[in-house]
Amino acid sequence: MLRVMSDADEVIKNAGRFFTKLGGTLKEAASTAGSTIKQTTKQVTGLGRGDVKLQLDQTRIAPGGTLRGRIVLALSEPVEAKRLVATLRARQKIVTIKKSDGNRSVGTSHADVYHFDLELGGARTYESGTFELELHIPPDALDLRPSAGTHPIADAVRSVASALSPSAGPIEWQVIGKLEISWGRDLSSDVDIVVAR
Repeated sequence: MLRVMSDADEVIKNAGRFFTKLGGTLKEAASTAGSTIKQTTKQVTGLGRGDVKLQLDQTRIAPGGTLRGRIVLALSEPVEAKRLVATLRARQKIVTIKKSDGNRSVGTSHADVYHFDLELGGARTYESGTFELELHIPPDALDLRPSAGTHPIADAVRSVASALSPSAGPIEWQVIGKLEISWGRDLSSDVDIVVAR
């Protein structure tokens, strides 16, 4: 009978070792799954990855001038990205009025007037740091108009129509600093600027 007791104790000890090992394996699997989910969430939403700050030396500049500044990456961990780019963009807000079935609806859209990308870095792993930039404002910046079409007569009609009914707003200039991330949400920052003589 003593032998039977020894076997029962050994079965319980072996069962205890088995469940301890199984619990450790499950804990490790849960930790790995949690880490993967956390990383995927950062990739898709961009939350927790860090921040991109665009800093300009000035926000008012004359046509033909050079705008200087920097993009500061404050990343919580290294980030695999397609590129780091500074964009100089000019857009004009256009108000549209539509009539259908006696109802009028008003909407707004933006027409691109100018767009220039300055690539500060290509595809690689980015870490926190500062990247200097220089953007040249076009000399004809105050004369730019949206390119609505390729037909000169249609463009002339649009110009006359916009002069008679003010449906287009002023041209808005903006600088955008962006870390473009593959398969995820880009990190970006933008600053409005004024282009004037």
